[in-house]
Amino acid sequence: MDWLLWVVRAVLIVVGIIMVIGVLKRKKEGIHQGQYYIGIFGIAITTFILGIILLIVSSITDLSSFYGLYLTAVGAIAVIIGLVARNIWKKHH
Repeated sequence: MDWLLWVVRAVLIVVGIIMVIGVLKRKKEGIHQGQYYIGIFGIAITTFILGIILLIVSSITDLSSFYGLYLTAVGAIAVIIGLVARNIWKKHH
């Protein structure tokens, strides 16, 4: 089950790279919207879903549930950060 943790890490890295490329592309084109909360939501939802999947897998197998709890908590915190950032951005624009 060690490969499962590497798959989770790879998915999070790919989502992060896609977010960075999107931000850099918009910045290069001169489109500076400040809507980075969308990228935060993308990572948050991915992390939250992967955490729930790991919790389910850990209940079926002998994998430690620590990883699933950690990813679920990080995903929930990132969703809260994204919501706060969205409210701040909409208030100022």
